[in-house]
Amino acid sequence: MEVSKEKELKRPLIEWTPIYSMWLREIIRFFGQRSRVIGAIIQPFLFLGLMAIPMSRLMPPEAEGLMEQMFGGLNFFSYLVPGMVGVGLLFSGIMGGVSVLWDKEFGFLKEVMVAPVRRVSLMVGRSLGNMTVGICQALLTVGVACLFGIWYEFGIASAPGFLQAFVFMILTYAVFIGLGLTMGGVFGDTEGFMTIVQVMQMPLLFLSGAFVPIDRLAGVPVLYQLQFINPLTYGIDGIRASLTGAEPFFPIWVDFAVVIGFAILFLALGTWRFERMEVS
Repeated sequence: MEVSKEKELKRPLIEWTPIYSMWLREIIRFFGQRSRVIGAIIQPFLFLGLMAIPMSRLMPPEAEGLMEQMFGGLNFFSYLVPGMVGVGLLFSGIMGGVSVLWDKEFGFLKEVMVAPVRRVSLMVGRSLGNMTVGICQALLTVGVACLFGIWYEFGIASAPGFLQAFVFMILTYAVFIGLGLTMGGVFGDTEGFMTIVQVMQMPLLFLSGAFVPIDRLAGVPVLYQLQFINPLTYGIDGIRASLTGAEPFFPIWVDFAVVIGFAILFLALGTWRFERMEVS
């Protein structure tokens, strides 16, 4: 027992080989599933083509000025695009927790956890693998939006703004992959996990400013206040301001600070649950 503790202490805090191995496994697994690859490519076209474009046609042309005033100087399509990016980050991040349950169910998690490496290295590796896929999907959504933006007046405001939005995407994804891994460590079965996820995603999605401006719910008790404890609210606000150049609802430093805080919190909880996970 003493020998194993000494070996644990001698291990480096950051073990690059297991991190890289788990990252590579997630990438290979993604590209090895043709249906996931096809779905990832089609999803932005469905989100933007079947939701953003039809919704942007709800208002008559004579109300365009009123719409831009309501959406911070943006037309409705331009307002929705960052929301769609945030929605994709939410879904793919939380669903990263399902992979923990699948690996547990099929025995892979047991095999890697008995390896002489820190469990946190395994969690970091699989988180980075899922993040790579999720961020690529988010960038694809932005690319498709720019394509549609030829007709619907959406474009990236500036190169520095795009880089800032990219940072917000990474931080927002980190929040929800941390939440997904935390839940994956808490639940012992996929059915229970999926039930709770479906319950959580609705308020996270619709109380984030993705579809309705935050101030539109002013005066509505509870719902208005819930927007301010939703990490997705700050992620989308930062992404929207960075991509489009629109005025953010919160100061941009507040968006950064809150998203970073939630990311640290959920990643720490995810690491704690992963370290204490029992695999039979």
